[in-house]
Order: sequence, then structure tokens, then C-alpha cells
Amino acid sequence: MPAPALPPDFDTWSFEGGTAAARRDVAEAVRRALAAGRTLYEWAGAQPGRMTFVGRGEAYGVTLGTRPAVVRHARHGGFLAPLLGDRFAGRPRFYHEVALSRRLAGGGVRTPDVLAGVRYRAGPGHRADVATEQVSGADLVEVFFGERPPEGPARLAALEALGRLVRRLHDLGYVHPDLQLRNLLLTGAAGSGPQAWLLDVDTCRPMRGDRDAERARNLARFYRSWAKWNRLRGTRLTDVDRALFSVAYLADEP
Repeated sequence: MPAPALPPDFDTWSFEGGTAAARRDVAEAVRRALAAGRTLYEWAGAQPGRMTFVGRGEAYGVTLGTRPAVVRHARHGGFLAPLLGDRFAGRPRFYHEVALSRRLAGGGVRTPDVLAGVRYRAGPGHRADVATEQVSGADLVEVFFGERPPEGPARLAALEALGRLVRRLHDLGYVHPDLQLRNLLLTGAAGSGPQAWLLDVDTCRPMRGDRDAERARNLARFYRSWAKWNRLRGTRLTDVDRALFSVAYLADEP
């Protein structure tokens, strides 16, 4: 089955062992990484000065060409994880992630741009690496459970930005099945005009059936994460914070 078309600013090519696609401004850097005989993920893990992020396996913060990037190895989550690990069938999810990321961004949901994807043949299926734009910010655990959580107007502005972001996602007809504090990022949270970003958008899916019920379930997922971190770190996100988030979520934007 042919892969869906990529945007016109992407290059695609084949190499021994697989295929690759990259935004044109990082394509040469991806080619050089693969020419070294490693996977893109292995190359990133060997870079001096790399940053390491822990989630569904480690991801690495590196520079691709001149672009700060996060390189991750695709792995299954949930009940499929012990069965399939990092093997996938069908179209590489990277193509879906590129299209979805740009669709969400076009609708006002900030999300890191997808820079590159590499597919490696593995028997009847494939393994894959993905590189996304690295955004300088902090996730909600770091923001609200760190040493200096925002207060006063800065806290209000952060909660309003988050409420508007999730509302835009839902208004576009999508839910994020893993809508939790680690998958929401704030930039400029300590000053004026914070911006909210949504991470791991490859798991987002269109709403099905009753949209109000889908919205409610997705918000309940977010609030479970909120409650979990309050249990782990002590109550930092209060009922007042939840009310402020809810007001921003329910408000119609001008």
C-alpha cells in the first residue's frame, strides 16, 4: 500500500535497509547520520552533549543541521507493548504524524513540527525513528511541581493558555488519548504571554460518536493526571486552578 503524500518541503529517499523522509532543511544531516551505518536513533544517542528525555523509552535532544530536534524510536504502548515492542506493520505512522501535526497547527494547536522519519525493514514489518522540533519550554509537571511554580497573573495566564489549547483540539474534532501533564508544554510560563504546546500528537484520533461525551472523557483523563501528581508531590494544582482552566476551556475565543 503506497504511503500518503508528504508536504512539498520534504525529501524522500531509499538506503540499504529502509527508506527515509526529512524536511529539506534537515535532510542532509539525516543522510549523513544514516551513512554512518547507524540508525538515526543510535546516531542521536551517541552524540556528545545530547539531552536525554524519559518517556516511552528514552528520546535524545540533538541538533539536526541547524535545528534543535528530539529523536525517538517508535514503540507500541498499552497492551500491544509486550506483544509487538517496536515492530509495526502497514504504513509508517510518521506520515500520519506529519499530516496531523500540520492540521492541528493550522487550527491553532501548537505542536512541535515533525522534521524526519526513517523506516527500517524488519521481516514482514518495520521499525522506525522519528525526529521532531525541540521546543524550549517545560511540561506541566516541571511548571507546577517544580521549585518555582508560577503565581498570581503568571499562573492565571498559564492556565488560560492551557484551557484554550485543549478547547481548540476538541473544536477541531480530535482527542488526545494520553492527555496528561507530561504531554502539555508551556513556553514563557515565568513571564507574560505563555504559550501552550501539545506533545505526542501521533496518538491523537478523531472523535467518534457523541462529541460531548468524547470531550468529557478526554478532560477526565487530564484531571486524573492532575490528581496523580498531586498525590505524588503534594497538592500544587488546586480546585481554584481547575476552575480557572475550566473557564478558559469553556470560553468562546474572540
